[in-house]
Amino acid sequence: MSQITLSHAGPGTFRCIEVTGEGEPVVRLKRMGICSGRQISILQAGDPMILRVVGARIGLSRELAATVVVDCHNADTDPVSATAGVRGEGESRD
Repeated sequence: MSQITLSHAGPGTFRCIEVTGEGEPVVRLKRMGICSGRQISILQAGDPMILRVVGARIGLSRELAATVVVDCHNADTDPVSATAGVRGEGESRD
């Protein structure tokens, strides 16, 4: 299993392996649903990146994304894609 952090991933869907670190920011991520075993989709790469977790869209800074370790072989697209864009059919900008 190959692992990377969300901060190094491009648009696609991944399985969360773990959230590293301690303190309030990590607790907040877990309360938003970013935890071990959870499916996370990156809709837009960048800083902040836009994620879909448990049906909700979440904006996440690159610094916090660096604490989320994902399985990059579980991605449905190239995990280290340098292109940033919006993913998903029929999605509209809010």
